[in-house]
Amino acid sequence: MKTDVVRNGGALVALLGFLGTAYAQAEEPSTDGYIMTVYSNMAHGEKILDGSENKAISKLARGDNQRAGYLEGQINLCVAYTKAKEVERATEACDSAIELSLKDQKRRKRTTSFGRYSIRVAETGRAIALTNRGVLHAIVGEAAQARAKFEMAMELQSTEQSAKTNLALLERRIASSRS
Repeated sequence: MKTDVVRNGGALVALLGFLGTAYAQAEEPSTDGYIMTVYSNMAHGEKILDGSENKAISKLARGDNQRAGYLEGQINLCVAYTKAKEVERATEACDSAIELSLKDQKRRKRTTSFGRYSIRVAETGRAIALTNRGVLHAIVGEAAQARAKFEMAMELQSTEQSAKTNLALLERRIASSRS
């Protein structure tokens, strides 16, 4: 499973690995400088990264992809809608991703024979979903909710760099608005 993050026009900024899951982070003009994460090698992630988010939306929203109803598909749909400036639909997709991540985490705890590895993968997905949802809160001016989502993501996975970066940006903006 590979995730990518896009910065300014879709240039790949980083490629990180955690328990076999590679991801990179990017920031689009529509995210107001915040970082969102997309799974690049599944659920039409490559379309999102190359600026074809409307194509990804049409595929994922119709469910043409076997991963559309899965966590990765909902995470990618959230990012695609955000890039397309469809905040209400992005919010629905992000909320769906968070729900799916909770179900996935519970399922993995009950059924996995891989133990900690499998649970960590589930926590990574949930941390990504929470971080992306935090970005949506931030770009619509809901600072307290954004902070809460970023902090939850960091509690789940201390290595979730996008949550840390986004929280720091949010705090700087809050501080500068008070000055």
